[in-house]
Amino acid sequence: MLSRIEIRNFAIIQCLDLDWSSGMTVITGETGAGKSIVIDALGLTLGERADQAVIYPQAKQAEVTALFDLDENSYASQWLVEQGLDEEGECILRRVVVREGRSKCFINGRSVTQSQLKSLGSLLIDIHGQHAHQSLLKSKEQLNLLDRYAAHPDLLNAVKKSAHTLKQLQQRKLTLEDEKQARDAKRDLLIYQVEELNEANPEQATLDSLEQEHKQAATSQERLQLVEESAQWLHENDSSSALSAVARVNDQIAQLKTMDEGVDNLNEILIQVESLLQEAKAELSDYRNNLNCDPEKLYELDQQLGQFHDLARKHHVSLEQLPAHFKSLQEELEQLEADDNELDKIELEYQKALNDYLKKSGKLTKSRQKTANKLQRLVTEKIQGLAMEGGKLEIQLTSTENTHSSVGVDSVDFLVSANPGQPLQPLNKVASGGELSRISLAISVITAEQQLVPSIIFDEVDVGIGGGTAETVGNLLNQLAQKRQVICVTHQPQVAACGDNHLVASKTKQLNSTTTKMTLLDEQQRIDEIGRMLGGLVVSEKTLLHAKEMLGV
Repeated sequence: MLSRIEIRNFAIIQCLDLDWSSGMTVITGETGAGKSIVIDALGLTLGERADQAVIYPQAKQAEVTALFDLDENSYASQWLVEQGLDEEGECILRRVVVREGRSKCFINGRSVTQSQLKSLGSLLIDIHGQHAHQSLLKSKEQLNLLDRYAAHPDLLNAVKKSAHTLKQLQQRKLTLEDEKQARDAKRDLLIYQVEELNEANPEQATLDSLEQEHKQAATSQERLQLVEESAQWLHENDSSSALSAVARVNDQIAQLKTMDEGVDNLNEILIQVESLLQEAKAELSDYRNNLNCDPEKLYELDQQLGQFHDLARKHHVSLEQLPAHFKSLQEELEQLEADDNELDKIELEYQKALNDYLKKSGKLTKSRQKTANKLQRLVTEKIQGLAMEGGKLEIQLTSTENTHSSVGVDSVDFLVSANPGQPLQPLNKVASGGELSRISLAISVITAEQQLVPSIIFDEVDVGIGGGTAETVGNLLNQLAQKRQVICVTHQPQVAACGDNHLVASKTKQLNSTTTKMTLLDEQQRIDEIGRMLGGLVVSEKTLLHAKEMLGV
């Protein structure tokens, strides 16, 4: 529970240290005295948004520190252990708001984020603000309230996660569907281009072979002429052929050999030369016999090569780039087909995710409906004692499967009948301000009973009620304080009289400043304060007697 709060330079509070007790503590005071400022300061330590406007005018920074006594088995203690911030059952939250700079957050002396502070704060105190009855008119807040009371975070998280997956798949599905028309048009063009190129088969090996064959055909006449001339010089020109010359030299060397054995090696060389020339003659003859000078073949090759050049120009690439371009088109076509396959796959995944979402949201709906039945019964019972005899609250749950939101498929309407015989209508259409406050208070008390946080604050939630109803409210809050620490800011003397502890806020005006302070009242001071709340500016003896009677002293 909350044990102490220290406030420095916050709003109109320069310095305030307050110790808090268990049970029910009421805070009263004149309008504008700053009763709710302490609650606002406490909210800052619980992770609420910081605003530099809260800094006392003459100060550079505002600072609020809250101390809590924790049960070692509480959720807050477990959270501190998980975050590595535990200090043997002690919990100190501190918030510093700097005029020139960002606010600072601390847990047990260690710097933390605002998000961490808020996560821990939600496990320490539940604050019911004075405008809760106004937010209760909104369907979204009604749904949030129902979920908080149901205490089914696992179901909510499962639906939220499923909705996120479903949304991602839906976005991908829509993207692929939007692109499908463009892909279909692109596919038709690619199919035509790939089929055309595939028929021509512009593979690198094919082009290399064709170019080589064309080169051979184009040079066949020139090569034939060279072969003929070579044959003339090698052996066909009897008078001056190379073979004839070598034969004559060989004959002469053979004669020389009879005179000088020293030329024997030279004779062998000439014999080898003659043999090689004979081989060259045979090779040259074979080459000439195999040489094909076919103009029709050359024309055919020209046509084939020309077709590839035409295709290259058509696709705006060089002939050398055509094979790579062909491969690129094939890959692009395969990718388009893969995108179609992905669309089919996404369709299946989306349907599976949708079924999963509907299944999980269905479980959430069942839990909400069960909780709604319980809550509407308890609220109806509770408002009977709050001057709404015969009144009734009904929580209507409507499910729309086409709405795949992160909070499920349900929408909620709180319907109310304030008097017997009146039809049920939406809360914002039939409830007066007083009735709305009483319904809101009944819901606040009932839902607070289900909370596991050790402290609950009611900040002027009893607006619009009075008399016996206010006394009933005070008794309700006091009953709740038997299980939880309850802090209540109130204008109602009947509610204030039900408190176990009583603080009064007062404002002091000086020449250039205004400050607020809080005072813990003793028995007599409390009688005087209840008397003031009952009688206004003039407090009579009769009023004080009434105050004593209300306090039971």
